[in-house]
Amino acid sequence: MFPVKRPVVALISAALIGTLAWIGQPTANADVLSDAQAKLASFQQAASEADEQYNQVQANLDAAQAKLQQTNQDIQDQQSKVDALRDQVATITLQQFQDAGVTSTAALLTSSSQDDLLNRIFVSSMVSDTTTALLQNFQLSQATLADLQRSEQATVASIQADQQRQTDLKNQANQQVQQAQQLVNKLTAQQQAALAATNAAAMVPKVQPQSPAAQTPPPPVENGAAAAQIVAWAMARVGYPYVYGGAGPSAYDCSGFTMAAYATVGIKLPHSATTQFNYGTPVPLNALEPGDLVFFYSGPGHVGIYVGGGMIVDARNEALGVVYRKLDTSMPIAGARRLL
Repeated sequence: MFPVKRPVVALISAALIGTLAWIGQPTANADVLSDAQAKLASFQQAASEADEQYNQVQANLDAAQAKLQQTNQDIQDQQSKVDALRDQVATITLQQFQDAGVTSTAALLTSSSQDDLLNRIFVSSMVSDTTTALLQNFQLSQATLADLQRSEQATVASIQADQQRQTDLKNQANQQVQQAQQLVNKLTAQQQAALAATNAAAMVPKVQPQSPAAQTPPPPVENGAAAAQIVAWAMARVGYPYVYGGAGPSAYDCSGFTMAAYATVGIKLPHSATTQFNYGTPVPLNALEPGDLVFFYSGPGHVGIYVGGGMIVDARNEALGVVYRKLDTSMPIAGARRLL
């Protein structure tokens, strides 16, 4: 999980939702805040892209580790085969060394009859052919073992490269956080409070009885039982924490959240917003239905679930976790997909 400071991310996320209305503020002050908002938005986009790349690298790691496990088993099996063939070759080689002095003349002199002589010559020929075939099989088995060992080395190198890539992504995320911190430090306490207030106002809290948010739940789902199940599952997890690479059951990142939601209706999705974008059929934003996936940023780098009434639920970031919010253009929308 990327080590991200919550106060900073909270301020970053504030830049993504809604347009700040700075009533009564001087123009210069508004310009500073507007510039800060744009920069913080770019930091948040970079964080989302880092999360997406982290998941893609993790998918590569999972595949490589599965391949390495299978290759290790294949090497063990092949090594056993080579060892058995080596024992056979050693036995036959020793026998041939011991019989090296038995020539055709010796066979003729020691044979009791012509039939006995023919049998000896025939058996000797068979032994020679068998030895040749055995040696060829042994050599091929050794070559196969060497190929498997080279494949193992390549897979290990790939795993090491992917692990380094994940470390690099964490470093990149930390750099974005540091830059955001430097930017926030330049804002006045009043400006920081305004950013935080804007963020809080744009998010709808977890819907609970007696809660002010209880008056604005999504409308009833009318496009099927599967969509209703996904929406109910998503709404029940509003307020859950966000974790890089998380896929539940207690914490999620954006694509891990949508992957887990669709798993409840038997649809298997990859842990990647970019790859999920290739599933289903495109849907215009003015024709969205509950359960549709909405994607953001180029790539795309973020994904959420449309729940109806102009609202989505998504695993936003470490500061906000899973949120129920309005679908707007504060985050560039890449498109939507329908899988149901």
